Amino acid sequence: MARSLSGEISDDEQKELNALLKFDQHLSYRYSLLKKLWKKSFKQDEVLEDEINEKTQFKKIIRKAEIERQNIDQISQRNLQPFFQRKFSKRLMFTYAASVVLAALLFYIGKSYQLGQKTEEQVISAQYGSRSKVLLSDGTTVWLNGGSKLYYDYEFSGTRREVRLEGEAFFDVVKQKGRPFIVHAGKIDIIVHGTVFNVKYYQGDRNIEATLLHGQIEVTDNTERAKKSVFLVPNQKLIIPQKEPSKIEKSTPENIYELVNLDTKLDEAERIETAWIYNRVEFRGETFEELARKLERWYNVKINFEDEKVKGLTFNGSFEKETAEQAFNALQKVGAFHFNIQGREIFVRSLE
Repeated sequence: MARSLSGEISDDEQKELNALLKFDQHLSYRYSLLKKLWKKSFKQDEVLEDEINEKTQFKKIIRKAEIERQNIDQISQRNLQPFFQRKFSKRLMFTYAASVVLAALLFYIGKSYQLGQKTEEQVISAQYGSRSKVLLSDGTTVWLNGGSKLYYDYEFSGTRREVRLEGEAFFDVVKQKGRPFIVHAGKIDIIVHGTVFNVKYYQGDRNIEATLLHGQIEVTDNTERAKKSVFLVPNQKLIIPQKEPSKIEKSTPENIYELVNLDTKLDEAERIETAWIYNRVEFRGETFEELARKLERWYNVKINFEDEKVKGLTFNGSFEKETAEQAFNALQKVGAFHFNIQGREIFVRSLE
């Protein structure tokens, strides 16, 4: 992409890029916006000294993005296999690499365009049916699950590095002494100092979940500061109900949250909390209504229940390479329901 925008791309590379943009309409749309920003950023004849420094930073970012593209198989220092490594096509791997370059370009152009101005909150999103990765300016890596948004400051200019999450994200945070990294997710704040963890906060879900793999995190309730913070150690998951408990339930602190120890016998790739990073959707004892929200985000479909009874069916299992139709055929073998697919909508009803 960088070579295309700068006019240095070869004919073969341009053909490959055109095929990629045709394959991924969302990427094509973002690329068209990028071209407009690029022209606007470089149309001036005079180049300020600050802009020269920005170009130097830009070249470094592009080199880093190219290294990411060339070393996809070695992208995790902790031997995590991200979602794009598991039996994905070459084209999808190029889509990921292009997304890394695109993020780097947007980072650079956003800074160049805002020279002398106060930077505003930026947003990175993963559409339904996809997963995305972004490298923040401090070196922190974030994977976003489908239907997720991450709001952040380009430069992390304050004394605290703060981001706001809607959806699900896997964080690999770079430690910076005296500059804590804070994730705001609904009614909770997560304070970290360099660690690896997963956060799930979808507004329609029953719970907010924070799962720690390495390091330590502190979770606080931002709606009631009097509540004590909860500190997680590696291989623990904190589950917090999104709906406030009743006055009677408030008399029992264990109803406010649940702290669960992960099964350390399982590899990280096999755990339900991080299965999505390995391009797999896992479910254990979830009702059809709960599972439907997960499948909607996974397959980019709309699931409509035609009666209340079918919502209460429960399922255990996982999907990896299955299409939406194959997934529902598999569910139908263990649950009594009928389904009908019409475009990107799936209608479900009881057999009775």
